[in-house]
Amino acid sequence: MPRDITILSPHGVDALDLATAARTVDESLGVREIDGGAAFQVFGGSGEAVLTVFGSEQVTVAGEIERLLPDPPALGLPVWWVDAVAPHGAEGEQGVSVALHLALGLDAVCIVEDD
Repeated sequence: MPRDITILSPHGVDALDLATAARTVDESLGVREIDGGAAFQVFGGSGEAVLTVFGSEQVTVAGEIERLLPDPPALGLPVWWVDAVAPHGAEGEQGVSVALHLALGLDAVCIVEDD
């Protein structure tokens, strides 16, 4: 089962944001579109995905973040909700690092669910 990651950002996430974060972590990481552009994957030299980032959805309804997250951060609206997943293990650790750098670059909040 993958590790769930939620990014709450003042801006939507695009491929350039993700590629910049990936290259910050490791110059050899690449980004590809999957599912007809519905999601992006960050992948390593072996082609294995280290992080999958799904489309950004804007949240404008008060209380929605509190309803969806067990321990929500205090944020103003509107905010962009971005779901991502990373595998467990070394690849997943690299993916989590990319997600954290992505959030840092967007002045966003990154929530990593660790089971």
